[in-house]
Amino acid sequence: MNLPYVFSWMDSHTEVGLLYENIDSVHESNIKISRYVMMHVCWIEAVLGLVGIFLHYGLVYTSFYWSMSAVSLIFFFIFKTESERVKRYSNILVHMSTLIFYALGIFLSVYTPYGEPHEAVTFTGLLVIFPLLYIDKSTRVVCETIFVFAVHLALSFWIKPLQIACLDSLDTAVFALLGTFLGGFFRLLRLENFHKDKILIKQRDTDVLTGLSNRRVLFTRLDELLDRPVKVLNVAMMDIDFFKQYNDTYGHQVGDECLATIGLTMRQFGREHDLTFCRYGGEEFTALGAEISEEEFKNLIEELLQKVRELEIPFSHGIGGFVTISAGYTAIKVEPEYLPEDYIKIADDALYEAKTAGRNRAVLGKA
Repeated sequence: MNLPYVFSWMDSHTEVGLLYENIDSVHESNIKISRYVMMHVCWIEAVLGLVGIFLHYGLVYTSFYWSMSAVSLIFFFIFKTESERVKRYSNILVHMSTLIFYALGIFLSVYTPYGEPHEAVTFTGLLVIFPLLYIDKSTRVVCETIFVFAVHLALSFWIKPLQIACLDSLDTAVFALLGTFLGGFFRLLRLENFHKDKILIKQRDTDVLTGLSNRRVLFTRLDELLDRPVKVLNVAMMDIDFFKQYNDTYGHQVGDECLATIGLTMRQFGREHDLTFCRYGGEEFTALGAEISEEEFKNLIEELLQKVRELEIPFSHGIGGFVTISAGYTAIKVEPEYLPEDYIKIADDALYEAKTAGRNRAVLGKA
């Protein structure tokens, strides 16, 4: 759909694509803003409920405000947990909370503590504010807005005098359209910013040639695993056999193609077995995992070595006439006195042993 930029949020294909590609950032954003809103709305509603007592607004008014304050507190603690389940259902929780507060706006519009009907004020403001707060498919946001607008309109014409009800319908319609337009536009801007940030992070953390993570990610991931904490840490250091001679024989361009091919194999292998592969530097690579037994990790590394052999990258001076790799690996019990670099060194020492022993093999490293 070819739309002017200010209307581009209406292109559902683009919006859904951005939502899908940045879903983690969307969930995180929704949780943070909802937690912040719930925290402040909770105490504001509690104060307004107290004010209602002194102004003699009646039990209905006061009870409704305090009930809404309690609901806000519940939602605050739900969003505060930031659990995986909350992240997974964050959009549903956000819609539930907004519907509750739309209900508050409708209540304040139709409730008459002094017996005098009045125009909708709070509800009108909510129609503009809520579509700006969270990120979801515009179709769902618009459907929610239409639903609450229709409910309020029906109640307004039922309870209020015709003149005020007509004024309400005009005001709320204008602000509903304004909220829908602004909300859609700013949602698209935020999604595009999430996407740009994701690209920048990927460029910062990814080795361009192999597509693997770089050394920065290696130590960040290592710190994450050690902070959990894990009982067994799995580290492997790998090196392409005789790679300098391969470059001298075929040239650096072919050498780069070899690195890219092996990098792709490692990326696919890492996704299959929940291992993080990084390019350590030059022709060296690192793999990180956790809670994998020594025997199982050995089998995984041997399987990876075999996959590289099966690539059958021609190399006249290589073992068997093809490119191969050597590996040093360890499945080591995590010790508090070890630094992250110590685990890398254990695997690196084992890699040196593998190369000394003839290459094209994996050697277990011990602390």
